[in-house]
Amino acid sequence: MKFNAVNGIPSMLLNDIKLCHPCSVSKAEHRPLHSPSGQIITAPGDAIVADLMGPLPPSFDLKKYVLVIQDHLSWLAAVIPLGDKADAKHQLRLWMIRFMNVTGIKIKRLRTDNGSEFKNVFLSTFLNEHGIIHEASIPYEHHQNGKIEHTNQSILEMARIMLIASSLPRQLWPYAFQHAAWIFNRNLCSNEKLTPYEIIAKKPPSLLPLRDFEAKGYIYDHLFQKDLSARAIVGYNLGEAPDSKGWLFWIPD
Repeated sequence: MKFNAVNGIPSMLLNDIKLCHPCSVSKAEHRPLHSPSGQIITAPGDAIVADLMGPLPPSFDLKKYVLVIQDHLSWLAAVIPLGDKADAKHQLRLWMIRFMNVTGIKIKRLRTDNGSEFKNVFLSTFLNEHGIIHEASIPYEHHQNGKIEHTNQSILEMARIMLIASSLPRQLWPYAFQHAAWIFNRNLCSNEKLTPYEIIAKKPPSLLPLRDFEAKGYIYDHLFQKDLSARAIVGYNLGEAPDSKGWLFWIPD
């Protein structure tokens, strides 16, 4: 007994202390499990991380999930609203193809959880064809994909603030998420000296086209009648239009 605090315990018992089964099962604690491999990431594309958020309240176009894809080194993040979890594998494949084609960067690893939206024959076939290693995190070990969990929270908070600050319907949340990701990619992350955009694009981003979410705009009405009718319609900015040079506006009925 420590410090001889009590008497009467045979010394043989003190020297024969064994594992206590009831103590082990009742006092068990979860401790982070660190990967023994310790893969070192030194360049963009060394590891791409993907995660799924949701379900969220249905949007006007029935989106309920958000697929977040991120380059581990640069922090560059993409946000893709989904109507169904099963769509994740198709959108993830398309994003990786575009990323490699546009940037010329080879993707070496994909990191996800063990969800069926990521662990399936469709995605495995694509990864094998491109020599991409799929690393799945252990269940309940969310810290293994800690960076994208942090990114999810940052984008979610930005989107929530924009929706609360605006008078727009909450069903427009997919556009708030995408606008938040646009801003996220043009901000410094952690201790980085460059933005995610510049690390990938090799040039600093321009914020000149940035407009506030919900900023009022006047959209020319190409169908206006050539009389005394108004030539413009009032709309509210939802962010940059994907795959085109312009901005999306919501026009209330």
